[in-house]
Amino acid sequence: MSIHMSPTIGELAKALAAAQAELEPAKRDATNPHFRSKYADLSACWDAVRAPLARHGLAVSQLPSLDGDVVRLTTMLLHTSGEFIGSDAAVRIAKHDAPSVGSALTYLRRYSLSAIVGLSSVEDDDGVAAMAPATPPRQQPAAQPSQELRTAAAQVERAFPGAQTTYVATQQPDGEPSCPQCGGRMWDNRGTPSKPKTNPKAPDYKCRDKECSGVIWPPRGARKQERVEAVPMPDGPTPDLDDMPF
Repeated sequence: MSIHMSPTIGELAKALAAAQAELEPAKRDATNPHFRSKYADLSACWDAVRAPLARHGLAVSQLPSLDGDVVRLTTMLLHTSGEFIGSDAAVRIAKHDAPSVGSALTYLRRYSLSAIVGLSSVEDDDGVAAMAPATPPRQQPAAQPSQELRTAAAQVERAFPGAQTTYVATQQPDGEPSCPQCGGRMWDNRGTPSKPKTNPKAPDYKCRDKECSGVIWPPRGARKQERVEAVPMPDGPTPDLDDMPF
């Protein structure tokens, strides 16, 4: 936001002080349909300031402009002495059509006019639109791990005593898992059939944030194979193979 001002504003300041002494709060005669609140619209603001400003040689000029999807408004408070003060305000619009531009300009004109002359309205206005939504967003139920994932996690915990599995819901748009520590994106180290994993001992996923140590290890089998006990042979001489019943 930029401020515009003449080299001197002594006469303007004196006139504005006199005009403000006569200002009455703007009437809240408009209703915001989204929040069911009353507010003073642009017409009510002008009705409240027009006569006091004119009696003391003051006037307001508002100059609009459009820069891409940003609507800008320069508001100037002028005095008959030639002194002036002013400021710029801007708002971004979601749709590039005439109603959206007109609505944004009306909004900027009303607030800029009230600000530059010190006009107030009775308590509420439609500024609640800049606050949080009236109804909180609906919480989505936490995703539950599949049976396959539970089975794989159980394998890891059996292979590595003391390990504890933490299930983290996938939040990335490409379906890849999120980092279990920071929730960010991860590098996929699993490899492909044409380009297998170069280091089999490396984790399947590693956090892309170099300052984070989040990793996801692949499910692993038992670290040692079960030992097969040898069947004891009977005492005595080794039987001849020709005597074996096969």
